[in-house]
Amino acid sequence: MLLVSFIRENREKVVELLSIKNFKNIEIIDNIINLDNKRKETQKLLDDDLAESNNLAKEIGNLFKTGKAAEANELKARTAELKITSKEHGDALEVIEKELQDLLFLVPNLPHHSVPRGKTPEDNLTVHQEGEIPKLHANAVPHWDLTTKYNIIDFELGNKITGAGFPVYKGKGAKLQRALINFFLDNALNAGYTEIQPPLMINEASGYGTGQLPDKEG
Repeated sequence: MLLVSFIRENREKVVELLSIKNFKNIEIIDNIINLDNKRKETQKLLDDDLAESNNLAKEIGNLFKTGKAAEANELKARTAELKITSKEHGDALEVIEKELQDLLFLVPNLPHHSVPRGKTPEDNLTVHQEGEIPKLHANAVPHWDLTTKYNIIDFELGNKITGAGFPVYKGKGAKLQRALINFFLDNALNAGYTEIQPPLMINEASGYGTGQLPDKEG
């Protein structure tokens, strides 16, 4: 996720690089900057409220100590007003920060300036190619047909359980998946890496932090 400060300082660059990716909602960039201005203004109002409230609390305490209760009570009325306005400004700030965060999540990462413009995969530039591309024989079939033929993956059931992109492996398919996991784990361990067993569930912050949300939300 791009930082607001980076977007502010590099607006033209951000807009130019996003255009390479054919990002349609360019107006979001200016919306982010405007909303950040509003956030700063609201933050200052809240800070001013809190600063004045703290100063008044000290002044009221000193007035009571010196026997000036009447003057202290007059100032207490102002502290009551500040309590209300600081609450309003604090609530407004939370709403603005949430709106700003939601907009930032909609902005994709920037491509390198060397990336060519294009709208289809055919416009991609091949930078390097290793080895020879194998030639498939005339009777070759795609993997999804093979998995159906040998009954090793159930895409439809996975879609019902979780959603698109989460197949159910079964029979030899499940065994192959487990064997591949063990194979790569063993290779990683032999290379000096440490094996971990992370939780199967994550919280919302982790989902956003890893880029899974909001893209895969729902």
